[in-house]
Amino acid sequence: MEEVMAGGVRGRVGGWREFGENTKVSLISSPLFHQSSGAIMMMLLLFCYQTACTVLVKAFQQHPIHTSKNCRHAGIALQSSPSSNNRSKPRIAIVGGGWAGYTAAESLSTNNIDEKSVEIILLDASKSGGGLAGGYREGNRPVEAGIHGFWREYKNTFSVMAGINGLNIDEVLGDYTPSVLYSKNGKVAVAPVLYDEDGNETVDLPLNEERIRRLIAGNLPAPLDLPVLAKLDEQTSKLTPLDLLSGLGLLGAWADFEQESKTSWKNYDTQPASLLFQEAGITDNLYEELVSPLLHVLPMCPAYDCSAAAALSCFHVFALQTKGAFDVRWCRGSIGEKIFDPWRRQLEDRSVEFRNGAKVASVTRNNIMKEGTDEVLRQYTVQLDSNDGDAIQCDAIILSVGAVAAKRLVKSSPALSSLPATENFDKLRGVTCVAVRIFLKPHTIVTKSLRGGAYSKSQLPPDMTKAMLDSPIAVCGAGIIPELKETGFCIYDLQRMHDEFSVEFYETNSVAPDEQVAVLEVDFYRADSFVDMDDNEITDLTLRAVSATLRTDVIKTNDVIESKILRARNAVSHFYPNSAFYSPDVKLSKQEKIYMAGDWIDRAGHSSWSTEKSVVTARQAARALSKDFQLKHSACNVIPVALDTPQLTTMRYLAKVLRTVIPPKTLPPSPWVLAKKLLSGEV
Repeated sequence: MEEVMAGGVRGRVGGWREFGENTKVSLISSPLFHQSSGAIMMMLLLFCYQTACTVLVKAFQQHPIHTSKNCRHAGIALQSSPSSNNRSKPRIAIVGGGWAGYTAAESLSTNNIDEKSVEIILLDASKSGGGLAGGYREGNRPVEAGIHGFWREYKNTFSVMAGINGLNIDEVLGDYTPSVLYSKNGKVAVAPVLYDEDGNETVDLPLNEERIRRLIAGNLPAPLDLPVLAKLDEQTSKLTPLDLLSGLGLLGAWADFEQESKTSWKNYDTQPASLLFQEAGITDNLYEELVSPLLHVLPMCPAYDCSAAAALSCFHVFALQTKGAFDVRWCRGSIGEKIFDPWRRQLEDRSVEFRNGAKVASVTRNNIMKEGTDEVLRQYTVQLDSNDGDAIQCDAIILSVGAVAAKRLVKSSPALSSLPATENFDKLRGVTCVAVRIFLKPHTIVTKSLRGGAYSKSQLPPDMTKAMLDSPIAVCGAGIIPELKETGFCIYDLQRMHDEFSVEFYETNSVAPDEQVAVLEVDFYRADSFVDMDDNEITDLTLRAVSATLRTDVIKTNDVIESKILRARNAVSHFYPNSAFYSPDVKLSKQEKIYMAGDWIDRAGHSSWSTEKSVVTARQAARALSKDFQLKHSACNVIPVALDTPQLTTMRYLAKVLRTVIPPKTLPPSPWVLAKKLLSGEV
């Protein structure tokens, strides 16, 4: 059993956004074509929609409205700052060793390639490299605080990985893999992979139903292609064409909410997501079958405890912004060993100093002056939580920790608590997560020809592998068993995802039968209801949850060789209503040399989430620091997000007009909800 301290988590659907500093899956639509009448109705509606958008696009091109994005850093031009510290070798302390911490070190350490011009010390509270995102081994068993996905739009993350010496992305990550969504009522839908790693369509089919779906979807803008492509489960899904059509009620709010606008975040972050869906007029079925499960595994909370801004932003980033945005790849092993180990070697070659097991207790401001000058000798002291009172003297600090860890650190550090940007940090909250990895006796029957994942064979029980035929990943909503009333979770068959557990590896390397294991990983989000159970109780709960989800027999406890359970109390950033107001910019103060990076920083900035947001804000923090210290060779370019489609641009224009003509009291309602309010006299 391992207890994980809150330190900024998040990987999601498949791991949280960066567990330890660090998510998601977005199956936000489903097919309408399992009923012929629904197919005809949907095609007519989509045709009308596309025609209307074409007319509006032409009108917009003739009379455009000029908008701007908050984050478009295609290139960096560093200029001297009058207040810059002119010391030749500034010392930088980076607190936190996950994606944000390593990216900040990567961006700044390029100044040391030709000559050492900056001292960098990375303080990581975890046992091994990569923070909690990296994981570690107990004996010969790899342990991770959640499985982590890499979505197609993680362009800055892929850019960072491409720059790590000795790392081949296609050897580290598997192919893009479909995911299957489950609600408490059973299997809902399969979200197909739209494009391969090179951006080519993943199927070349004859003219059948699947090909017709693809042809229709190819002529529709995102996200209207998703309902056409996703496959509803005909046996268990309760969704009807009317339910799916009600989802169009969200288009108005989606168009009105601009991802990188502080005004939009102010309008939407004050409201709960429950009001968003109420105003959209979506049916109860659509909410229960699709929306609620996604909320419990993406922002990891129920609608009443999730801000409307977070829900819209999360769905946009992980599913709606571009075709194939939901396509996701998974690491073929431990992220710590596959990514962070070679990354650390590269950083050490650039003179980055690593200190593992270094938990920071406080930050203080120094007043010691260099003799005969007005220059402060090392502006800050980072006090470590150790018996010998170890401390780091430095000129600048990058805090790459999670929200709750930052809250604790501010409370113990006058140098931080005195800053206006941190005055509301005491209101920050976290989500509790539990990662369960169960090593099982391999079944005597090896199931073959399984779809999705890096490998096609599994030694899990045959009824389970049959249930997971389409994908090794099952995304599960809350309420599947009574103990999980507000807990979402993901199930992973690691034999089909990780090299070292694959049947093919066992066969190729002649691994003895008694050394083989089948491996089941289950990651729970918002797990407060059972986090205090002992390991045996959590293992039992996990096996029951898997059985209830997949409608299979419960795995017997005598088939369990070993379980590894990691608890992360209040460790994941919680995006509840008003939380964006407490999210600081990457630089905490104009006067101070203290910067921040992580998935919860600058929420109204670059519209990314999870690992990608951590990487982006780390590059932005490195850019601000480099400007302050006149570092000329920092690699801190930020790749901008995908531009809005012409159809979405037109919809945003119309939303601006409507907001001017009929300002909504809270959130913009769908046409049918507005009509109902008008008829009832509410408006």
